[in-house]
Amino acid sequence: MNEQIFEKLGLTKGEIKVYLALTRLGESTIGPIVHESKVTKSKIYDILDKLIEKGLVGYINKTGTKHFTPNDPHMILEYISKKEEELLKTKDQVNEILPQLLLQRGLASKKRVAEIYEGLQGIKAIREELMTGFKANDVLFVLGAPKIANEKWEAWFLEFHKKRIASKVNMKIIYNSDAQEFGKIRKEMRYTEVRYLPNKLVSPNWIDVFNDSVLFVMVLENPIAFVVRDESLARSFRSYFGIMWNISKEL
Repeated sequence: MNEQIFEKLGLTKGEIKVYLALTRLGESTIGPIVHESKVTKSKIYDILDKLIEKGLVGYINKTGTKHFTPNDPHMILEYISKKEEELLKTKDQVNEILPQLLLQRGLASKKRVAEIYEGLQGIKAIREELMTGFKANDVLFVLGAPKIANEKWEAWFLEFHKKRIASKVNMKIIYNSDAQEFGKIRKEMRYTEVRYLPNKLVSPNWIDVFNDSVLFVMVLENPIAFVVRDESLARSFRSYFGIMWNISKEL
């Protein structure tokens, strides 16, 4: 049986072993459960208590001895429903404290100069956070947008553009010369200008220039990004972008 399903439900390895052992044994006392599950006797009582609490196991007393039984497998669905309800409550609680957390993070961010983010989820989070600093008619400058990034993450990029356009944030984007198929899609978007680097200038990385920050993204096997929060650096990169814009081609 696929134990990963139970791991996704949040059961520990010990709980999974004991529960599956009980499904094979049916009604059982402690001894056979220990033997079948290969879980030590010192842990078995605690694990059974947790499974009972989760509604997956029950017991009856016979002549002073507990006999444990696996509950109807449909109780697994009941357990999932309870977890969903708990997650919804937790989501509501997080939404309540989110403004305070964002304020605290904003204050702390002003003290930080540089931060590193690993993986696509980290890159998405920081890029979308930095976008919240834009107002309508501001401009996001993107330098060296590589083809490989679009091939990997086009679905996210298109969703990112929907949000950007809805906020009326402009974008000037300089693509690598081999990414024209993606550049053509952007050229049809509102608030968007597209150009291409000369043929010899191709890089797997790109740079986003925000109002007071610069985001550097490296499209590696495990992608990495680092952001530098410094207004003077952002200003200098906007000047550099202007130079590159002038030598880039508009196809």
